[in-house]
Amino acid sequence: MRTDWEKIEQLQDGVRFLAIVGIILSAGALFFGFIGLANTQTPWILLGGLVIAGIFWWRFYRRLKAYKASYKDYVVHKAAEGMFDRYEYYPQHGFQSEEIRATGIMAMGNRYNSEDMIEGVYKGVDFRRADMYIAQHVQSGKSSYTIEYLRGEWLTFTYNKNFVSDLQIRTKGFRYANTKTSRLFTSADVRRHEFETESTEFNKAFECTCQDDTEAFYLLTPRVMEMLLLLRDEFRCDFMVGFVHNRLHFAINSGKNNMEPPVFRSTSFEYETEMVRRELKIITNIVDSLAIDRKLFVE
Repeated sequence: MRTDWEKIEQLQDGVRFLAIVGIILSAGALFFGFIGLANTQTPWILLGGLVIAGIFWWRFYRRLKAYKASYKDYVVHKAAEGMFDRYEYYPQHGFQSEEIRATGIMAMGNRYNSEDMIEGVYKGVDFRRADMYIAQHVQSGKSSYTIEYLRGEWLTFTYNKNFVSDLQIRTKGFRYANTKTSRLFTSADVRRHEFETESTEFNKAFECTCQDDTEAFYLLTPRVMEMLLLLRDEFRCDFMVGFVHNRLHFAINSGKNNMEPPVFRSTSFEYETEMVRRELKIITNIVDSLAIDRKLFVE
């Protein structure tokens, strides 16, 4: 009897086979079809080949959907075992765009997608994380292009303390944050201003905007700043942090969808669970680091 992982590998083999056949049939139909058209012959080779290729591509996407569902259901749950006090995984759901827009810390663009939501509790802290894609698609005459604002993951941590004012911290390369510093487009009650800490090293690595300097100094203790510098080295990509109301938000621009299974790459159960576990450890690392200053986040 095959194990669950062997069934997943069989689905992956089927996906690879259908993709390779679909590519060969599509290329063959186009090549021989255009030769026929050049010789004023009927285009039945082109049409027939594309129909057959279309059938294979239809079967490919169906098999790919089943493969992704099986992979996520098995691998993500295995990777998460024992990591949290409790958790739930919703592969088809993510953050609603309205919720992210309401934070006021992220530029939203006109393209949005979020999925692979994991929510739960770790050391008494409620958390949620999901993959996220935000972009601006621009149409200019016959040409168009897309600017990616964020491709990575968004995490939220809920604490018992309600922050009096908003504070935003971002690495220098995180370009598409909503800073709310403009006097022309932002009302005075929500406007933030640029803020520097007493740490030269931190100021070189991060840009900060806040509504209240006193609370910003209160939240950005030396230990919190040290934690953020360590997370910068761990993430190895640009990210943004926002203290908004009673939630701490992390937007990590890793440039990838973290829970997607491989299609053409050979793999193993041990490797895949370890890769997913590394992604989930971002949650525990953030909570563990901030636990040093837990008094900041509890009334």
